[in-house]
Amino acid sequence: MQSISLVILAAGLGSRYGGQKQTDGLGPNQESLLDYAIYDGLMAGFTQIVFVIRESMMPSFKEALEARWGSYRNKYYPEAYFECELQKMDDLPEGCEWPVERTKPWGTAHALWAARECTSKPFAIINADDFYGRDAFLQIAQHLKKLDNHSLNACMVGYPIIQTLSGHGSVSRGICDIKDGKLNRIVERTHIETDGTSIWYKENNTEFRLVGTEIVSMNLMGFSSAIFPLLEDLLAKFFTEQIEGTNPQQLSAECYIPSALQSCIERGLSVPVLESNSVWFGVTYPDDAPIVRDSLLDLVQEGVYPTPLWTQQAISN
Repeated sequence: MQSISLVILAAGLGSRYGGQKQTDGLGPNQESLLDYAIYDGLMAGFTQIVFVIRESMMPSFKEALEARWGSYRNKYYPEAYFECELQKMDDLPEGCEWPVERTKPWGTAHALWAARECTSKPFAIINADDFYGRDAFLQIAQHLKKLDNHSLNACMVGYPIIQTLSGHGSVSRGICDIKDGKLNRIVERTHIETDGTSIWYKENNTEFRLVGTEIVSMNLMGFSSAIFPLLEDLLAKFFTEQIEGTNPQQLSAECYIPSALQSCIERGLSVPVLESNSVWFGVTYPDDAPIVRDSLLDLVQEGVYPTPLWTQQAISN
């Protein structure tokens, strides 16, 4: 089977959380959600792990990464290696220009495109501030190892939306329409809320109710490296429609990765939705953190993870 890469999107600002949620210590020994992603990624067989970060995070991020994980990786996974790529505001498709007053990053699709120079193998992507679960990593890794990297391919792992909400504010999710195990359509909804009983999203000041069993994307997706030309086209279209001219959204509009999956579908590609028994959790707001801490502690007490993570070889259960 071929080697595979894991691209971790770690450049987010964490504006709603109020800090660097991807590196905050939430585990019982101050492990971060990024730590768990690295641990599960190595165990699942990813031999290249690429971190997409902001310029302000370098070089301290690389130094901390090696200090925390370097000896563990060398001892247990000597074939694996880490790389860091920068998401830069001025790294854009040819012909695209951005308003100088714009400071907000261009979104997750642009963050992924930033990894194009170092990602030449089938790869999975994840958010650095989400917990996806061991089985989810194993399922997508197994799929990618058999993928034809010479043509356009894509897949994703979905989660029931009820598992992915915050009781402390709205969230954005890619809501999926699935038929016979294949993704038929995915639409990014940016204002999904719950009061603990009902779930709804807002669009153009109108509320639309959701059932709770809808499958959503949490950006755990897999692609062949042939996705990068498609991403470039997607970004160029995004700039033409959302950024250039006098569009009032030009200072805040973002291009999201689910749009790349939808573009694959529109080109006739079959996109499998992989099944997994993993449960997702993460932090969007500060008040989400205690729930995540309790969830991680439960997994450690059940023997799924050691603590600290980077001192023992991966547990196989």
